[in-house]
Amino acid sequence: MKMKKQLTALCMAVMLIIGLMSFGLVVQAKVKLNKKSVTLTVGKTVTLKVTGTKKKVKWSSDKKRVATVSSKGKVKAHNPGKATITAKVGKKKYKCKLTAVKNQASATTENGNEQQTTQEKITETKTPGDETAKVNAGEYSINNIHSGDATFYTPTAGGAANLDDFATNYYTAAMNNYDYMNGLAGAYIEITDKDGDKINVLITDRLPEGAKGDIDLKPDAFAAIEPQVTGRMKITWRIIPLPTNDPIQYVFKPTSTQYWAEVQVRNHRYPIAKLEYLNASGQYVELPRQEYNYFTAASGLGSIGPYTFRVTDIYGHQLVDSGISINTTSTPINGAANFPY
Repeated sequence: MKMKKQLTALCMAVMLIIGLMSFGLVVQAKVKLNKKSVTLTVGKTVTLKVTGTKKKVKWSSDKKRVATVSSKGKVKAHNPGKATITAKVGKKKYKCKLTAVKNQASATTENGNEQQTTQEKITETKTPGDETAKVNAGEYSINNIHSGDATFYTPTAGGAANLDDFATNYYTAAMNNYDYMNGLAGAYIEITDKDGDKINVLITDRLPEGAKGDIDLKPDAFAAIEPQVTGRMKITWRIIPLPTNDPIQYVFKPTSTQYWAEVQVRNHRYPIAKLEYLNASGQYVELPRQEYNYFTAASGLGSIGPYTFRVTDIYGHQLVDSGISINTTSTPINGAANFPY
């Protein structure tokens, strides 16, 4: 009987030791991320996984403009650049360094062969000059921050500002009616979401139903800083200079004559406040601006041309261009320069 009790105690001790060893193995199992670094082509995805734990993983990206990550660890690259993807397990964080490279989208030529074309938007941010920063332009002073909601839409027609061809090089968006009609058609703005992610967009359309401060982005611009599934996000935005080295341009409506004309100013670093032409008496005459981003000379420009125009931006910079003749083919006519930063 005594021997039986000893054997039972021994078996229990062995089982206890085995159990403790197994528990130790579980505790000591290494929690890790399956990738510490990854290079991803823009538009492509990769799924990251945390092994060695059954705890819930919280995923995040420090630069949503470059890459976003889903709640299941699926990462998508949106723009060239670098980002850090973080997996948080309890109080521990595991990081993967991601490099997003240019999207080489395949296009088919007429003979059926594939060629590589680069699809990229200009996202450069230039710093306004000191003189511009000092100008009191009211609510649109260069350092003023505006707030609102951002949504996204797929256009079914051309934008109200008649600048759709710029969408090839820039992210574009529609602006609420209040700000748009206050001269911000064609403005270049920097948008920041609640996480600090940024995207630069050119205002090419009007959002009639939007509240003051609201911006309606194209789907690609929205997705660059926020997953589209959210549909709406809180933002702040500010006016920044268009990062171009080219001069401003003039575009005449094809129906323009010396007796009636409409002209658009485009490719300007800052929003336009005023367009004037020099009349026969040597005086500058201001032309009213329309909602569709053209300035109208309802009684004509007084002669068959060429004309001298003076363009003023909202910060008081002025450009004077002479020798500008009416072109009825809608072809942009280059001015001599652009506004200073």
